[in-house]
Amino acid sequence: MPYLLRSRLTLAAAAALFWACAEGGPLVEKRTSDFPIIDRYRAPGKGPVDLAYGAGSLWLANADGAGSIYRLNPTTGDVLSSVGTDYGPPAALCSDGAYLYVTAADTGVVHKHTLGARLDEVASFPTALANVRAMFYDAGKFYVFDQDTEAFYEFDGDFTPGPSHAVSPTPQWLRGAAHFKGRTWAADNRDGWINLYGANNWNVATKYCTPGWHPAGLAWDGAYLYLGDSAARLIYKLDVSSAP
Repeated sequence: MPYLLRSRLTLAAAAALFWACAEGGPLVEKRTSDFPIIDRYRAPGKGPVDLAYGAGSLWLANADGAGSIYRLNPTTGDVLSSVGTDYGPPAALCSDGAYLYVTAADTGVVHKHTLGARLDEVASFPTALANVRAMFYDAGKFYVFDQDTEAFYEFDGDFTPGPSHAVSPTPQWLRGAAHFKGRTWAADNRDGWINLYGANNWNVATKYCTPGWHPAGLAWDGAYLYLGDSAARLIYKLDVSSAP
């Protein structure tokens, strides 16, 4: 059964849920997961910063600090290709199905790439955000999370800025987000949760325990959710069909 962390829970009950989710150690898989693990892969390089799915491939931004992006076979986890960026390390990834969008960690600029082995860059867009940690695409709009202001910022297809959406409760370690089944999902890198937001708001409705100790990156392929773990350097393929 999913773990629910709602206001009606006592502090003691909330603490019990946390420790149940925190079984294991920072470099090994936890024994508790609210979702069945379909498969797990060793992440290339020094581990994931973020994940995205597009053109039948899983894309991974590497935590090597040099700007490496890997294209992976989502069935086997095998590396199909890898490239380095000329704008430094990436902070977040997403895809609209036709292009891969990469936010540079040092500048907050979003770089638009073709979905191929070379990842040719075709455009770039400034966001004026200083600490991007997640982004996703949904229904013609991009949503970019800024850790400094603890909000998602909405942009249209050519990255003209729109409204911002403050997240509640305060997300101190949000690392990766995805939108599917009409809901926004985000990875909590500090506590090992996946946060599911309300259908019509930006409040956390449910917290799911993950097998990862430090989740970093979420990607949805239309059937399964991929979760990166920056500590154990793993990628999990999860069946989240039990979620609302």
